[in-house]
Amino acid sequence: MEKEIKLFLAPMAEITTAAFRKTVRSFSPQAVLYSEMLSAAAIVSGGMHNEYLLKKNEDDDPFVYQILGGDPELMKRACIALQERGPLGIDINMGCSAPEIIKKFQGCRLLSDIKIAEKIVKSCREVCKCLLSVKMRSGFEETDVDYIVDFALMLQDAGVDYITIHPRHGKLSFKRKADWGLIKEFKEKLSIPVIANGDILTPEDAIICLEETGSDGVMIGRAAIASPWIFYSIDMLLKRGFYDLTVDLFDIYKDVMESIADTLPENLHKSRAHRFSFYYFKNFVFSHELMNKIRVLDRIDLMINTLRDYLERNPHERVKSFKGGLYGIHEDLAGSRY
Repeated sequence: MEKEIKLFLAPMAEITTAAFRKTVRSFSPQAVLYSEMLSAAAIVSGGMHNEYLLKKNEDDDPFVYQILGGDPELMKRACIALQERGPLGIDINMGCSAPEIIKKFQGCRLLSDIKIAEKIVKSCREVCKCLLSVKMRSGFEETDVDYIVDFALMLQDAGVDYITIHPRHGKLSFKRKADWGLIKEFKEKLSIPVIANGDILTPEDAIICLEETGSDGVMIGRAAIASPWIFYSIDMLLKRGFYDLTVDLFDIYKDVMESIADTLPENLHKSRAHRFSFYYFKNFVFSHELMNKIRVLDRIDLMINTLRDYLERNPHERVKSFKGGLYGIHEDLAGSRY
């Protein structure tokens, strides 16, 4: 039987908006899309932006909400509210390493207290009829392989359906190279699916990671912002052993930005547009110059015009082709399916 490979868009605060997900979905019908990182407290208390942040596109499915919190009861109540919206699953954030999150004993800080983490998972599992998952790092302040494997086994016993592991501990943020060997360790010790995350920057990286770790899928964040078509390219590698596509970089940028303007309130435009632009502009030679101009703007139409002006001066950068293939190196994964 062919191994079923799953591709996941990582949940990213202020980035995986409905606007951005719409573009990713236009390239990949199968990829599992995630919401922005959502505060359980805001969901339960009726936060002022809930209507916009919780809204699903018609074609978002398969879709997962990710929630952040450290209180078992609040997390449970948030799961009840989100489940009514019909997602494929709900994901518990045990990976965010932002200082303001750690201070609240949330995100990757939960990895330092296995008992509290277990209470949170069991509270969520009690009410979740959909899939329940955890996205985690390899530890809070350090990577202790024995401890973090025991932690993952606890999550499995508490009822988690799958785990996504980013093999860097919280204090590292994105420094040093992700230790894919730990993903392999998880895969060998757990009976539930394990999804690999971290340093998957190209379609070829995804194939190599799948082969080296034996993981059941890959989750991609930063690289997917710069290349919303990356899941399509990976899909083509898995099915045919190569990918070949041409994209209009301006049209994609314009579509995402105009959708942000159409789907979010004006006070959220700047933060979402700037975050998307920061990563997407890596496609251009003078990305730093572009971002410096965008940073002082708060209107989306002006941001779009800034890229338009840049491409009028550098027309050869607007349309780009992306090609790659396994070329006999990792052909054993070609033919895997969703």
